[in-house]
Amino acid sequence: MSLSWWNGRTVPAGEVHISPDDSGFLFGDGLFETLRVDDGRARDVEAHLDRLLAGLRRVEIELPEDRRALEAAVAEVAAAAPRPVARLRITVTRGARLVTTASYEPPEENLYRQGVFVRLLPAYRIDSGGPLAGLKSLCYQGNRLALRQAESRGDWEALLLNEHGRLVEGSRCNLAVVLADRVFTPPASDGCLPGTVRRRLLETGAIEERPLSPGDLAAAGEVLLMNSLIGVLPVSRIDGQEIPVGPTAERLRRAWAARLPPPA
Repeated sequence: MSLSWWNGRTVPAGEVHISPDDSGFLFGDGLFETLRVDDGRARDVEAHLDRLLAGLRRVEIELPEDRRALEAAVAEVAAAAPRPVARLRITVTRGARLVTTASYEPPEENLYRQGVFVRLLPAYRIDSGGPLAGLKSLCYQGNRLALRQAESRGDWEALLLNEHGRLVEGSRCNLAVVLADRVFTPPASDGCLPGTVRRRLLETGAIEERPLSPGDLAAAGEVLLMNSLIGVLPVSRIDGQEIPVGPTAERLRRAWAARLPPPA
């Protein structure tokens, strides 16, 4: 039976009911985290809770529970998650807390060898100085619209710019490019989400922060996407133009996996 953790209680998923006056439902007033669960064990809970709790402090949402209670909730819900792979989501609004899971199909293994198609969508701008910059906010409609537009053209992901025209991230992934045998990812100051895979690779020194422009995509030896569900995935085509798929994605996948704490 699928379980959820809802406002401090573990209940069957079907018993969760969102209040019609919940501020997250009405106004997108809250944050969320998405974790990968393999065979009932959640990955990198520490990094996700670090980001969630830091974000909640920024938006001034206080939790009744402490971090240890959240860790226990994640572990309990993950243990009942669908096998072999599931997506676990922590949702916190200004008044409700919810941990849920759903089945997840990772990208097919051939995509890790062949790469995926992406599209640069300049119309979807990220405000690097805005109050939501770097937050995994429930106000996620812009990202969803960008992804829908990219998918409607046969692409796997949309790439987004900030108000200065610099590359920031994908609609659901962090971004990295290989330039002169070094791997660069946009700095947090340009408005990107501080992703958990990105964090672990920065900690190892496998990637570096540097402002990036659309021109860097054309000059890149390789382009990579990163998030906690996919790990590191290579890009093989941008706006219909083919780019090389090299060994960097697999090397970074291994570096990330080696850095992960034991699953919770």
